[in-house]
Amino acid sequence: MTLTELVGRYVTEEKPDTLLLDSDTVMAQAVTATLFYAGYAAITSEPTTIDSSTELSYSEWALIRPLFLLYVDRETAVQLEASRMMGVDVFGRSTSEVMQEIMQAENELAHKAFYRDIETF
Repeated sequence: MTLTELVGRYVTEEKPDTLLLDSDTVMAQAVTATLFYAGYAAITSEPTTIDSSTELSYSEWALIRPLFLLYVDRETAVQLEASRMMGVDVFGRSTSEVMQEIMQAENELAHKAFYRDIETF
């Protein structure tokens, strides 16, 4: 599936009423998470660039998705914290709380995604 399809499913089926971000912002988070993943593992579809048309396998998305969700949470927290100046009562996790989880998830992804063929001599 392409990132467009995966993000579309997330926006319309998983979070249709509770997502505060627009689709372009959510797509940017998916691309960012995929770029991070690509630093540790080769994407099966071998894209020349990573963008909304990048094809991902289900197993690749299973590794990328938790980081994508945290990136979406971070962007939501940033926007909610910015709305504080307008008198909005902020709910949910703070940016710093989400950033701690992102750091942990990025460290774990490096271990989960790295793969090297076994060479025998």
